Amino acid sequence: MASETTPVADRFVIDLAEVPNPFDWDAAFGPGAARNEIEVGIGSGYFLSRYGIAHPGSRILGMDKEGSEVWRTADKLARHGVANARVLRADALYFLAEYVADSSVDAYHIYYSDPWPKTRHHKRRLWRPAIVPILERTMKPGADLFMKTDVSEYFDAIQRVLGGAEKLELVEDRRIDRDPLEGDYETNFQRKAREKGHPLHWQHWRRKP
Repeated sequence: MASETTPVADRFVIDLAEVPNPFDWDAAFGPGAARNEIEVGIGSGYFLSRYGIAHPGSRILGMDKEGSEVWRTADKLARHGVANARVLRADALYFLAEYVADSSVDAYHIYYSDPWPKTRHHKRRLWRPAIVPILERTMKPGADLFMKTDVSEYFDAIQRVLGGAEKLELVEDRRIDRDPLEGDYETNFQRKAREKGHPLHWQHWRRKP
């Protein structure tokens, strides 16, 4: 897969087989950044590349199960010179549960994860009860969780999942198709969803002290 992209992009990709347990942010990025952030489901890398440029004080780890998305994003990071972002191919729940240390993450970004609409596929959803204790354990007190979805049924399911979290509190709930978010990074997926008239649900949650 690496041969499909530029050699320069290789340095933006983290090999799961070489990741220490727990994940070492300093080893992956270098020391000095004020915030550790994770994007689950990177798509084409549009958000990760733009957000990384705009937030030089953060180290942002993007992850996806699809190798093609990982390498496409790595190539984009290389072309834009986003020194504070890295990408990893991994199942998110597995990596977060097994590798991410307690109270080590300042922010999660989870945008437009696959809703798996068929009932028999709900067990594949990222937003299921198993994610709650992982988020609560890995987030620092006061850490942020940002989510988006364009599927109202999935949004309702997410509310049921997060509603069971004892250590997370809702900060803001907004339909950004009706009330745009200042400074939002509109990916191609989000633009197409908006043009099709899909509801764009956005929420900001926070880890309680």
